[in-house]
Amino acid sequence: MSQLRQGLERLPPERLGAKLESANLQTQRLGKLVNELLDISRIAQGQMLGKLEDVDLVQLVRGVVERSREALARAECELRLNLSPSLVGHWDAMRLEQVVVNLLTNATKYGAGRPIEITVEGDATQARLRVRDEGIGIAEEDAARIFERFERAVSVRHYGGFGIGLWIVREIVQALGGTIEVESALGKGATFTVTLPRHGPEEPREAHETH
Repeated sequence: MSQLRQGLERLPPERLGAKLESANLQTQRLGKLVNELLDISRIAQGQMLGKLEDVDLVQLVRGVVERSREALARAECELRLNLSPSLVGHWDAMRLEQVVVNLLTNATKYGAGRPIEITVEGDATQARLRVRDEGIGIAEEDAARIFERFERAVSVRHYGGFGIGLWIVREIVQALGGTIEVESALGKGATFTVTLPRHGPEEPREAHETH
């Protein structure tokens, strides 16, 4: 440990800062992986949702966006928000936040260097969350399978990850009684639309069965 400290102390400030940032990013990635593996277990046991309460989706999205400023800046993604003044539903706040985070992370990864648009709108019975990027897009034949566990539409070598982020999003959305759809084409970006009943799920939902 002392040798590591001494080595760091000898580094010029700019190199030390770069190494610390790299270590921080690796720690974040490891934490995300651990949480995703835990989610796989929870989904398998039908224990995806926690406490249901009144949640303002607009405020929740604003909070996620604020915490994502640094990642968006690194990816050079301009963020455009098209949000209703308020849109309250009876949901699991932590899991709904996870949906927003995963969709925004997905858009940042595959749409780096291009604008991302988030829209929140709805009516008396439904809320809609739409995340649109202008990235690499998804081939029509891959659009359905990207929501399956460990499925990917791109090379692991170029984009990394384990192919479970969108699967987790789908499981949460379905547990909340909603649906998720994607509209995309290769080279033309992708738009993910989540539709949720504002009254929340009708009854506890079992995890979606996958084979």
